[in-house]
Amino acid sequence: LYFFNFGNAYNGENMNKYYTRSDLAIESLAYATQDKDYKHHQKQDGDISIETFEILQTSPLYPHDIGKYIEISFPDYQDFEKISQHFQKQLSLLIKEKVKKIDPLILWIGLGNSTLTSDAIGPRTLNQIRATHHYSIEERHRHQYYDTMCIAPGVMAHTGMETADLLLALVQEFQPDLVIAIDALCAQSYEKICRVIQMNNVGIYPGSGIGNHRKNISEATMGVPVLAIGVPTVIHVSSLVSDVYNLLEGYFKESLDPSTALKVGKRKRYEGRLNEVQRRLILGEIGQLSEQKRIQLLNEVLNPIENQFVMSDKQIDFDIEMLSKLLSTSINSMTY
Repeated sequence: LYFFNFGNAYNGENMNKYYTRSDLAIESLAYATQDKDYKHHQKQDGDISIETFEILQTSPLYPHDIGKYIEISFPDYQDFEKISQHFQKQLSLLIKEKVKKIDPLILWIGLGNSTLTSDAIGPRTLNQIRATHHYSIEERHRHQYYDTMCIAPGVMAHTGMETADLLLALVQEFQPDLVIAIDALCAQSYEKICRVIQMNNVGIYPGSGIGNHRKNISEATMGVPVLAIGVPTVIHVSSLVSDVYNLLEGYFKESLDPSTALKVGKRKRYEGRLNEVQRRLILGEIGQLSEQKRIQLLNEVLNPIENQFVMSDKQIDFDIEMLSKLLSTSINSMTY
């Protein structure tokens, strides 16, 4: 075993102390104070968790703006109908909070690159959403369909234009009552990949999770209320390596415990944590770091050599197909 003195490499002098590579409120608020920075409410329905975060103030502790963030977490797609019901319910509440009209005109936006699977959740969902703005008023009212328009504007690399500028032109032309954007997000934990649907009443910065800082899409920039729906589909390699350290610690802890050493077969994760002496002896100095400091150290090591990769799961094709179907089916089933 080798021990190294990393000095100030991870002490925050060269980076934001609370830097996080996650678009999810549940991960980004780790260093915030509940009831001061945000309020939290959780509801459980079997394996499905519905968490609401009401962010009360902006802070350097987290990247999110003031507003409501709702996260629906699920272990798999077996409860497809139940997940869909919760998604519809929470989205309907957000729409009614933002728009008081009975039959609002909604502009649906599918953000992302349709040719890149891990970034295609927006366009692929939009392909399956029912556009109704061209229907007669009588037909829409008979079925209680929302008045909807849909567009997938692509990405700047394909259009040469800022997505926010394109959307602003559409908003000015058609005067929708509400804009709802769907996009791929970045997570900090591999367990969140394609297993969370996040909604908010704030808006979104397209591409922010992977470091592409585009103009934001919000009520301030669009002039109308904006909701955002996102699904984490990628993770930064620094976050993934940090997760591997956590798994190693759990693995060694169980290996040292005779009562669990004989467990075999697939499992969700290892239980338990090493004590301070065990972490130093088995994992060395890096094992002593907190998860946040470990991620910061890895970022500092990888960024200068341009090896800060963004990764997705090997079954991302299946996940995107299921999630786009889940979102579009749920949206098409909604009535006002």
